[in-house]
Amino acid sequence: MGSAIPHLHFPVTLKPNPRLRKKKTNFPPAIARARATAIKACSLPAEASPLFMAAKHTVDTYIKSGMVIGLGSGQASGMAIEYLGWQLRAGALTDIVGIPTSVVSASEAAKAGIPLAEYENNSQIDFAFGDVDIIEERTLISVIGRRRSQGEESIIREKSVLSMADQLVYMVTENQYKSGLEGSIPVLVERLNWMETAEEIDDLFLGDAEVWRRPSIGHADPHGGDFPLVTREGHNILDVIFTSPIASLAEVAQSLENIDGVVDHGVVFKFRCKAIVASESGLSIVDNVPTNAVGGA
Repeated sequence: MGSAIPHLHFPVTLKPNPRLRKKKTNFPPAIARARATAIKACSLPAEASPLFMAAKHTVDTYIKSGMVIGLGSGQASGMAIEYLGWQLRAGALTDIVGIPTSVVSASEAAKAGIPLAEYENNSQIDFAFGDVDIIEERTLISVIGRRRSQGEESIIREKSVLSMADQLVYMVTENQYKSGLEGSIPVLVERLNWMETAEEIDDLFLGDAEVWRRPSIGHADPHGGDFPLVTREGHNILDVIFTSPIASLAEVAQSLENIDGVVDHGVVFKFRCKAIVASESGLSIVDNVPTNAVGGA
């Protein structure tokens, strides 16, 4: 699906040799207890939201010292990045290296004091966390990239980092976790013949969806207005806006991948993951159901 993933650079200070590890320090019991008390005192805000509790649970449960971590984008990911920074400053975690999925997550990680490394196709990523716009019950197939700021971000990069991780966790609210999904799916297309690609997608989902080219500024219209958005890789984005519930995200994704001119899309599937679903009553941890699909994002 499309060409090789481009090498993207982020405006942050990168820590060289990310696989170098320091020897773990063993503190005397009295110091260790004092450190644990300090960590607990700084680990929760005055009013912890359910989404923050999901972010905290993700860091506390899945992240260990010495890991390379894929840092997702979005509200929950921002909370997890901030909390991870607290843990690093307190000494509860050491030798963490972050691989940001976006310019925003790179900036948030730099502010939190998380050492960063550049992403490469052969990078080893021990664990990754991320936000999604919406996620399908049971399968945990999800949609990313609905935000209009996508010109500064990269669906391709985000999917690549998430798919490279040995473990992957999404943090979502209960209203994002549902069956019969609705709304839009972003589709990256080649700019040269975008209209032919849009017409083919429109024919594919005739009666079920509208296809609009995403604008960079101003109001949207089927042609993307006077200033259509161009991604950092040089593609246009078509928002396929479904007017009826989507029966199967996997089938939609596979249909899109068979259309000439489609470079990628915002459906994330084909690999194992967990979802931490946050609600006022607590957290629910869900594993996706294995499918017969193979491959990565």
